[in-house]
Amino acid sequence: MANLPIRRVVLYKHGVGHFEREAAVSGDETLTLAFKQREVSDVLKSLTVLDLGGGTVSAVSYDSTTPADQLLAEIALTIPDSNSLTKLLPQLRGARVAVRPAGATPVQGAVLGIDTAEVRTPAGLQQTPRLSILTDAGEVRSFDLFDLDLTLLDEGLRRDLEFLLKTQLGAKKKDARTFTLFAQGTGARTLRLSYVLEAPVWKATYRILLTEGDEPPLIQGWAVVDNTSDEDWTDVALSLVAGLPVSFVHDLYTPRYIRRPVVQVKETTGVLPPMAEAGFDDDFGDVPAEALAMSADFAPAPAAMRKMRVASASAAGMVRDAGRPAGPSSVETQTRERQVGDLFEYAIEKPVTVRRNQSALVPIVLKPFAGRSVLLYQKAARAENPVRCVEFENTTGLTLEGGPVTVLDGGSYVGEAMLDTLKPTEHRLVGYAVELGVRVLDNTDSHDGTVTRVTIKKGALKAQAARVQKTTYTFASKADREQVLYLDHPRDGGRWKLGGGLKPHETTENHWRFKLALPANSTTKFEVQQEQTVWQTFGLADVTDEQLGGWVSAAWLDKPTTAALRDVLAARAEAAGFEAKLAAVAQERAAIAADQKRLRENLGSLGDRATEKELRERFVRTLGRQEDRLEELKAEEARLTADRDAARARLAARLAALDYDGAVG
Repeated sequence: MANLPIRRVVLYKHGVGHFEREAAVSGDETLTLAFKQREVSDVLKSLTVLDLGGGTVSAVSYDSTTPADQLLAEIALTIPDSNSLTKLLPQLRGARVAVRPAGATPVQGAVLGIDTAEVRTPAGLQQTPRLSILTDAGEVRSFDLFDLDLTLLDEGLRRDLEFLLKTQLGAKKKDARTFTLFAQGTGARTLRLSYVLEAPVWKATYRILLTEGDEPPLIQGWAVVDNTSDEDWTDVALSLVAGLPVSFVHDLYTPRYIRRPVVQVKETTGVLPPMAEAGFDDDFGDVPAEALAMSADFAPAPAAMRKMRVASASAAGMVRDAGRPAGPSSVETQTRERQVGDLFEYAIEKPVTVRRNQSALVPIVLKPFAGRSVLLYQKAARAENPVRCVEFENTTGLTLEGGPVTVLDGGSYVGEAMLDTLKPTEHRLVGYAVELGVRVLDNTDSHDGTVTRVTIKKGALKAQAARVQKTTYTFASKADREQVLYLDHPRDGGRWKLGGGLKPHETTENHWRFKLALPANSTTKFEVQQEQTVWQTFGLADVTDEQLGGWVSAAWLDKPTTAALRDVLAARAEAAGFEAKLAAVAQERAAIAADQKRLRENLGSLGDRATEKELRERFVRTLGRQEDRLEELKAEEARLTADRDAARARLAARLAALDYDGAVG
């Protein structure tokens, strides 16, 4: 607004802006400021008003959320778009007014209405509206409506008319909400207010100017600032802040109501007139009051009275409770403190002007820095060639917000890059172009080395060996000058370690970075050796003589352990022998069972003839011999099972007794 111009703007990277306004006031003044409806909640959440001259701001009022039609419905007056005066005055019938005709004495009275009179003019007869009033002297007078000054003397009616005009004007700007500040004080003072609104995020963009010789390169930074408001920023103090402070949207503009409990009014029925009963003589004597209360004739009345009193007391208690504040409104205000995060600010030294709905490039840095042009090779990014980079050390003394970079070399465009946020003294490789003058080939050879350690525990032998991977990089340079190259070799999640005494220049999250020189017009080879520890496990119960012989010839084990392993093999062979005999017994039993089934089937088919009788006896004798053999096999199987279990126990004991841990060689 004209009376509260913007003096300072602070833009943040998380979508808000801090705005400060100042105005010169004198005595008691009223100032207005308009916001869009969606901005009101942010203003209510952050508005700060200070009277720097010792005055006070008694209140800040703002337009409600009630629609204009609903607000105007409460006023009996209407102002049409055409013939507004002649149609408004009939609505003021009875209102007290002061009329001052041109060159005449003022007259006060009550409005009667609007009349029309014919007046002869050079153009002919014309209809002229005239105001009729009943004067305080009791006279009815008529005045030319457009030849007088009219003053409303009814204060309430004048306020309604002003409210009507203001509301209709506000309705023309459907998205505008007016804030009114009431400043009270004496003398000339300065009024300052600030608030936070949603604002476009400011963006950083850079240019890197590479130079030849010993002259350091330059970095030029600009901020892209967008003014999407309906007001010009004229000569404002602009600051740009990066970081991530907490900010949120909270609706303070919409009226909020609390649902109050509803207390039901307990109604009682009317009282019937008592029906007196006929009396009779009875010798009650001195009856105790308690007994009288318990009698059938007198008990209902006191009980009803007691119940009514209890109900009345309960209703009174409910009414008193209803008068207390509801639960949510009585909760104590809670506050929470938080530490200011890692923020940095670009304070623009000179005032900035950005017109409404326009954007501007604002310079934020122009300084030399420590840097040079180098090469970076990452196979995952590009296998055939390295990338040309700016080796950037932030010696500007400023924190550089991340953004796009255009690189110029000798005044010519050579590429583009993205710069991450850089703190002072931080280093970064900023890639901007592919170096086609250097070709890269790589060859990887992977093999397992010799066993270096052997352990035996719980019947298992574990052999430790080193898996070696060698990658040979070949760089063929066609450049006419020596270049510095950084080689990023993958770390594979830290599972490998460098071998061969190789040390990286630095280690990143996912790479080992090596630094080497590429001579002009030459081929350079560089070998990276990685080592990884691997374990191979063998179950000793399944080891063959050939495997044991290989371990002995490779000197994996000492002599006592080798002898113990041979005992293990002997015990395993003994147990295997019993297993083989048990298998032979089971096979013979199966053959006998099959033959017996055949003999029984044949017996069932023989008759009573002499030849068949002889054959039957023969089959019976064979079955008898087989039954005897089955008994023998059963006893032999029990003996072999016991011998096998004993051999297995001896094998398990020998395996459990083996406990070895030693280096090979």
